[in-house]
Amino acid sequence: MSETPAKQGAAGRTTPAAAPSLGRRILRALPVLVLLIVLTWVFGHTGVLHKLETIVTDAEMRLNTVPEDSPVALVVIDDADYEKMFESTSPLDPIQLKTLIEEIAKGEPAVIAVDIDTSAPGFHCGLRLDGQKTRIVWEREIREVPEEANGREQIDPVPILGGQEDLDTAKNSSGIPLLLDDAEDRVTRRYRRSIKTSVGELPSFSSAIVAAYLDGKPDGLDHSKDTSQDLVIRFAGERGGTQRLRFSATKVAELSQRWPTASPIRGKIVLLGGSYQGQDRHDTPVGQLVGVEVMANVVETELHGGGYPVPSRGVLFLLELFEAFVLILLFHVLRLRYALIVSVVLIPVMAAICSQLSYGNLHHLPQFTVIVAGLLVFELYEHFRRTAVPKVYHDLTGQGGGHGH
Repeated sequence: MSETPAKQGAAGRTTPAAAPSLGRRILRALPVLVLLIVLTWVFGHTGVLHKLETIVTDAEMRLNTVPEDSPVALVVIDDADYEKMFESTSPLDPIQLKTLIEEIAKGEPAVIAVDIDTSAPGFHCGLRLDGQKTRIVWEREIREVPEEANGREQIDPVPILGGQEDLDTAKNSSGIPLLLDDAEDRVTRRYRRSIKTSVGELPSFSSAIVAAYLDGKPDGLDHSKDTSQDLVIRFAGERGGTQRLRFSATKVAELSQRWPTASPIRGKIVLLGGSYQGQDRHDTPVGQLVGVEVMANVVETELHGGGYPVPSRGVLFLLELFEAFVLILLFHVLRLRYALIVSVVLIPVMAAICSQLSYGNLHHLPQFTVIVAGLLVFELYEHFRRTAVPKVYHDLTGQGGGHGH
């Protein structure tokens, strides 16, 4: 039995039902208001397309399979090492650093990659490794890290090892450890194989490491397409990186007394870096990592085929056109149901076009499908906002309902 919307008065006149109280109207509109606030933050906090791209990329990284065994091992100078071995001084004591490198070399790694700044003059005489057998790759610092790496920034490299010029190039090489943060959220997601500098194009630190590791191996990576364009780091799907061996500097000093017998780092790339004093921290899609941990992910990315380039500006512009003209036009010309059907049909077509234009294949079809579907969800949100906001207003002011609107 349906409710009676009005009461009969004594003279037979119809009396309108009492309007809901303000509190009741607010309570009724609350779910819609909360949903509007959440959607407004999701789609309005940053550019919609950029937000969708990073969400998809980050989710893919978190789902990446963690390899059972990594060719990369880490030796990390922590706060205890910094205080005990290096007496809490920066730059690090060259003689003590030399001792640590020699202890690592006892384990017979294929490459030692030193992710520590050695540009200070004290390293010219204090860190000389004459007669070394292990390949060493030194990080080469730059005078000023650009706030936004766009390919046009001026990068000025400084010398390694205090400017030593008589290095054995067969055993020593260097690279620039430039990692690229996203301008929107300052999250590290990208790297480069080569860096354009004031003295010409130089290899990145990761490229120099991989080149040293694969030197003379016929099945090594083909880097004939080396480029200075941005590539996406394929982070392992967990922050701890349990697939890698990890030692403190103190632990290496202890273990090296029994090396090379049963060395766990034999034939591996050993990345030597620091985590002391909270320096060199990077926010990444898998959590906050120190620089040497990020570099380990970059090296692993290179050894597994390399990172894929970020979508070109032309592809992103095409997606913007699709969202601005196709989706908006459909939702204005057609009824909601038909606009939704046509949009769903267009999603895989648009995703296939973007994947082909970006990478020359359809391997990234799922990635672009999610992005284009996200644009459709955004347009549905806009449609919902245009219709829901007036309704909430009328509900709160009591002007909705039986007024013929």
